[in-house]
This record gives sequence, C-alpha cells and structure tokens, in this order.
Amino acid sequence: MTGTLALRSVAAPDAETVAFGAEPGAPVRVRPGSSALERWYVAVALGGQGRYAAAAAVLEPLLVGPGVPVAVAAHAAITLAAHRRQLGGHAAARRYDALGLRLASSVACDPAADLYGSGLLAARVDALVGLAADAVGTGAPASAQRLLDTAESLLRAGGVGGGGWRPTVRLGWVRAELALVRGDAAGAVEPARKALECAQHAGSVRHVLKSRIVFTVAAAVAGTEPAAAVVELDAAAAEAERAGLLPLVWPARLAAADLLERGAGTPSNANDATRTISGESVNDPLDGPARRRHAALAALSVIEERADPLGKRLLGDSGRVSVPPPVM
Repeated sequence: MTGTLALRSVAAPDAETVAFGAEPGAPVRVRPGSSALERWYVAVALGGQGRYAAAAAVLEPLLVGPGVPVAVAAHAAITLAAHRRQLGGHAAARRYDALGLRLASSVACDPAADLYGSGLLAARVDALVGLAADAVGTGAPASAQRLLDTAESLLRAGGVGGGGWRPTVRLGWVRAELALVRGDAAGAVEPARKALECAQHAGSVRHVLKSRIVFTVAAAVAGTEPAAAVVELDAAAAEAERAGLLPLVWPARLAAADLLERGAGTPSNANDATRTISGESVNDPLDGPARRRHAALAALSVIEERADPLGKRLLGDSGRVSVPPPVM
C-alpha cells in the first residue's frame, strides 16, 4: 500500500448489545425490517440513555401492533412503566406494569433458558417487580413485599437461567429499596450485593453501574465508611456520564450529596479525584453537596429535554427538576 490510508470499517453495535452489554451509550435506531424484539432492544437502549420520548415512540406501537409477540408486548409495557417511574411517575407506571402482567399471564409460559430476559417468565417476574417498585413509591411496603415474594417464587420455579439474569438483578434492586424505606439498612445490603454480583457476571455496563449505586447507598446507610461511599458514588456517576447513562448520573450525585450533608468527609486525595471526574472547574464556587446537587440538576435538565410531554409533566410534578430530593 503506497500513498493511501487503509480505513477499517467498524460495525456499530447492535441494539441488543447497547441495551444489555458493554456499549450502552452507542447510538441506536429502528432499522427497516426490524423485528418486534429488536425494536424493544432499541427502546431499552434509548431509555438507558434517558431518551424517553424516543423510547416511548418505539414502545407504544409494540403494545397494539399486529403480529407483535405477547412476550414482547408485555416487555414493552413493563419498560414503558420503568421509564415513567424513573421520571417520578409511580402511579402512572402502575397501569403499564399491570398491563404487562396481564399480557404475560395470558398465554402458557415457556421456561426455556432466556439470556436477556425477553421471554414470558421474565416478563411475569419483571411486571411483579415493577409493581413492587410502584408500591414502594406510593407508600405501600406490605404490598411491595408480597409482590417481590411472588416474583422470586416464580423465578425459582423457572429454574436456573429460565428468566435470564436481568429479572434477578431488578429483584435485588427493589428488595434493597424496600428495606431502606423500612429503615432496615442491614437488610438492604445482601440483595444489593447479589444484584451487583449478578450484573457483573452478565457484563451489562448499565446494570453494573446501577447495582453499584444501590449497593453503595445500602452499605453506607448500614454503617460502611461514608467517605469511601462518596468516592464510589462519584466514580459511578462519572462512569455513567462517560457511558451516556444520564438516568444514573443524577441519583449517584444526589446520594453523594446526601452523605456529605450528613457529615461524611472525603480523603484529600479523593477530593482531587472527585473534582476532576465531576467535569466542573476546580474554580467553581460550588463545592461539596452543592456541587453534586448542581451536577444532578444539570443531568435532570437534559433528561427533561429528552422526555415526551407526559414524561415532562411527571418529572415536573415529582419536583425532581426544581428541587432534587434525596435518593432512597
């Protein structure tokens, strides 16, 4: 080869890899001829990036489209519920989780192994876990407990791998959240740890980062060194930002701010690191909790721009944009 530059064509990752793999921030779109399942992967990836309006535009036709497999329609409803819940709309999410459960329960369940949790068993478990999260958010912990126990029983009945790794991770997240809401921080640590281990084994960057946040918060509230927790939350927020996962940036920043406001200090070397990874100038007048709340608000503002009209209203009603609340 002389006088020319050889260019290597690098294929963009498929939507499945973006949704559940190592490149969660990569661009995705619905390609001509995409199957219903592939469209669901696209919507999951878009939601992970906080592109809720684009995700809803893909998900809503899957609820009513002719020829859409029942399992995919159920997962579409459950995913739409998750996106509504992430914008603060627990009550709005509940109707979609309930729809997902009805759809997933309308036909016989095939317990065959399902890596990414796209089958009927995973949909039933996901719907129950989603309903439990809705119950936690609307102040019904006893109902949440019953739903989680039912979900875990279904998952166990399906056998190893029957529902994939993803429902197991989500079950751990909500069990940890419920324990924290009940004031049982010690009881939150183990399900959070199991969720993290499962996500790490699966290799999904998005699920690992969220599991790290949940586990770190649970461990910190349970008595783990708070300064170390702030460093870990700052690191998770920075990694989420680099990965294009804005829905994980703001809770990590707020959790770190909460810990600092409760008296957690960070070692001097960690201060330097967190200033660098926050993406803000070291001369910024904001510091400590204020710096992190400002970063959280900036992430939420971008998320609001990417939401559909209902999502914008839910986010505004929740107060997260104007006054970000403590996490968990």
